[in-house]
Amino acid sequence: MKVFKFAMICAVAGTLSVALSACDSDDSSTSANNDNQQSAVDYSNKVYGQQAMSACEEVINSLNQAMSAIEKSNLTQEQTAELQQILTNNVDNVIVPTYKNLADAAEKLQKALGDLSANEITQQNIDDACTAFKEARAWWEKSEAFLGGAASDFEIDPSIDSWPLNRDLLHSYFQTGEYSEAAIEDQSIMGFHALEFVLFRNGKNRTVAEFQANDTYKGFSDVKGAEELKYAEAVAKELVLSCYNLEVAWSETPNTARLQAIQDDDRNYLTKKNKSFGWNMKNAGNVESTFDGLNDALGQVLNDDEGSAAAIADEVGSGKIGHPFQSGYIFYVESPYSYNSLTDFQNNIRSIENVWFGNTNGASGNANVSFSKWFAKNYSKMGKAVEAAISNAISNIGAMPSPFVTYVSTVWGVSFEDSKIIDIPE
Repeated sequence: MKVFKFAMICAVAGTLSVALSACDSDDSSTSANNDNQQSAVDYSNKVYGQQAMSACEEVINSLNQAMSAIEKSNLTQEQTAELQQILTNNVDNVIVPTYKNLADAAEKLQKALGDLSANEITQQNIDDACTAFKEARAWWEKSEAFLGGAASDFEIDPSIDSWPLNRDLLHSYFQTGEYSEAAIEDQSIMGFHALEFVLFRNGKNRTVAEFQANDTYKGFSDVKGAEELKYAEAVAKELVLSCYNLEVAWSETPNTARLQAIQDDDRNYLTKKNKSFGWNMKNAGNVESTFDGLNDALGQVLNDDEGSAAAIADEVGSGKIGHPFQSGYIFYVESPYSYNSLTDFQNNIRSIENVWFGNTNGASGNANVSFSKWFAKNYSKMGKAVEAAISNAISNIGAMPSPFVTYVSTVWGVSFEDSKIIDIPE
């Protein structure tokens, strides 16, 4: 999935206790007045991280039980047909619209930056790019429950969402002052997190003045902001194509212009059996589908080891939260420059919620066909357990002190900037 490299941190932090109300928004808006918020929050309290991790584990357990119930059932013809309809609905009303919205937002980001130089760009351009970045970021994170398929098959996931950002490599790239195909194709300095580093600092949008001077980030004071801006513009163009790729791959009737862009860039977008990924899921069990049968496809949606709803719950709990919070790998914090970490984590769980409720608005939506309605009809108690676990995970993730990077840095007594990246043993 992602390209993960890690640093060994050897610090220990104490635990104190203080109340913190749950929040359900991005890290920066969670702390609307960040200075006042930080003075009121005890960032060394470990309870919140532990509760968030436990809540993610409960999501995994409930999804596994739900899939097990399906597998052990002697399904009637009606129940089978309804589950087939759920797969169709999942493609048409969850996956495809999510990827379309992602591509739309990526377009806005690229348009805001354009090919403007540091002397041409305005603060409005930067602010619009930052807004579009967060919009695209939200839709991407809401897609991670269905990474199985095009995102993994064509390595789109690691190409646009690898972290931690390899700042050493990025710095060496800027030092050359030359465009390097080899550098810009390295997944560790591409995609969302390269853009995040250029566009944000300490949860705030960067300014025109910063792009017209040298960077002030630790270790980057010899780098011109103008070079960073040029790099962000190149990365944004690649991001747009990757987002088009996802939308086109899943759609049975893809947008003509976006399909042409993918074909012109010589990108793969069909399954190994030459079908769209949407058709492939809808027709599980067909000889031309890569899914052997209904349960094979349902497992991919709900609880396969890779690219499923349960898989992203595991990644959030044990990886995105667990690695920096529990193991002290501070460098592993996702979205540390925009302070968008908690929103990312919550939106990952919302991707599960959307799959379960059969729409892009989660529990507040009203899809006619969904896992929620199927389980309410057939296994009511089990369905309610899944829904309670999802809601609880979103709430407990939002209850962690914000920004997350400050929280884990305080717990371990190690600054994010000083935590070095090395491989971590599995």
